[in-house]
Amino acid sequence: MPEPALKIVESSDEANNTRKKVEEKELKERISSTHTEELIIGLCGPIGTDIHFVADQFKRILENEYNYECRIIKLSSIIRKNAHGGPSTVLASKYAELEALINAGNDFRKQNGANILAQLAISEIAIHREKLKLKAQDDTFKTKRVCYIVDSIKNHEELELFRLIYSELFYFVGVFSNVQTREKNLEKKGLKKEDIYNLIDRDSGEELKFGQRVSETFVQADFFLRLEQSHPPVIVSKISRFLNLIFNSDIVTPTSHETAMYQAFAAAGNSACLSRQVGASIIDEKGEIISVGWNDVPRFKGGVYKSIVQDPLGQEDHRCMNFEGGKCSNDEEKALIRDVLVSELVARNFVKKEDIAEVTAVIKSSRLKELIEFSRAVHAEMHAIIEGSQKGAQGMRGGKLYCTTYPCHNCARHIVAAGITEVYYIEPYRKSLALKLHYDSITENETEEDKLRILLFDGVSPRRFLELFKMSSGHIRKDQGKKVVTEKKNALPKKTISLQAIPILEKEVIKELKSKHLIKTDER
Repeated sequence: MPEPALKIVESSDEANNTRKKVEEKELKERISSTHTEELIIGLCGPIGTDIHFVADQFKRILENEYNYECRIIKLSSIIRKNAHGGPSTVLASKYAELEALINAGNDFRKQNGANILAQLAISEIAIHREKLKLKAQDDTFKTKRVCYIVDSIKNHEELELFRLIYSELFYFVGVFSNVQTREKNLEKKGLKKEDIYNLIDRDSGEELKFGQRVSETFVQADFFLRLEQSHPPVIVSKISRFLNLIFNSDIVTPTSHETAMYQAFAAAGNSACLSRQVGASIIDEKGEIISVGWNDVPRFKGGVYKSIVQDPLGQEDHRCMNFEGGKCSNDEEKALIRDVLVSELVARNFVKKEDIAEVTAVIKSSRLKELIEFSRAVHAEMHAIIEGSQKGAQGMRGGKLYCTTYPCHNCARHIVAAGITEVYYIEPYRKSLALKLHYDSITENETEEDKLRILLFDGVSPRRFLELFKMSSGHIRKDQGKKVVTEKKNALPKKTISLQAIPILEKEVIKELKSKHLIKTDER
């Protein structure tokens, strides 16, 4: 008799385990069913870049190939609709109209917060979703294949809010054309040269807290798209490739450009520089990595200081963070020059003692702050060139260098001397005089092949490299030995979040807008 009793207990345990697994599966399925196929794509680019064309192509591909409904939300239209003093009527010239639009946007942000345009765009998304629910006569949260394309984000505060609200659903695309191309595009709209220069300067990086900060917003993109010499079919192909990565609708692997920039991005993490972390990599003509480098303090017998297992307390690490109280030598030397200069001016009676503070502030804000040669660190580009030369790499001549930041003029001359023919970067560097000092050897125009070309990086951002190129756990590449072909019209985004969470966050934004009387109570 004891034996059957044991079997009954075992059978009961198995049944309980099975029931628990079923319940866990049902719970996962219930939660998964609340996830949405919605997408939000934000676009950013300097004035004169044809962002509208890119927005239209995203819309066309998503609607025709992925069976999505797309809505383009123009932040400039939100300024015209909501900002007092906005260009509601056609002004005397296109320049006056664009100036008025920028001024109205700045004033509107100053009055209501730097991310106010993002708040209003988010309210449009929320209202549209509610309308879809009413149209379907369904009050439950159900996924819809809808994509909202935001044209265009100019301020990093706006970008941060979109990412906070929509998280995995949000993709940010940086669209770029060089200055010459942008000038031509603006000339076609009837703008004069001097007006174009003023607009480009204002757009790229106004010093106002609530102004447009395109340059510092653009660099945070998930995908970079360079337009200047690309024909429409090439641009469409690049957009299609990016959407394939978002949806896992085809097998896409990184280009040698993307791999090299990711290597540079990863190398930057080694840097302990107190100013900024920069990474670089060099590839030969075949696309093979020759070397990587980062900015840090050189050490005796070659290379730079690193964190090593044998020195956990950093007693042998003489980088700036551990050197003389953790001071930046470049800043110290500039401060010394400034103080000596002020003392000399006072001693020679050019400056009164009561004016010392004011004069010091003027000198501090002058181009003295742009001096870079007093740093102890070797720059990332130089480090990569040295490492490559020490390995006896022959492919450096005619190769390409990838750097997370535009090279300074000191590095630029070494890059030219090394025989490298192309440089790709992500972050701008205003202190660089590379083009001014070496106009005979360097260009930013990709059509000039008789000079070192310094070009903005094009492709998947290194920030999203692993996430976008890694196949999701549920994706199967083959079935019975054959590649699985995904039907794009039914393809799900690789990353999704619950639609039950989004409206709660959107309501917080709408509540804020109502408190500012920027949205009517009955609109939501």
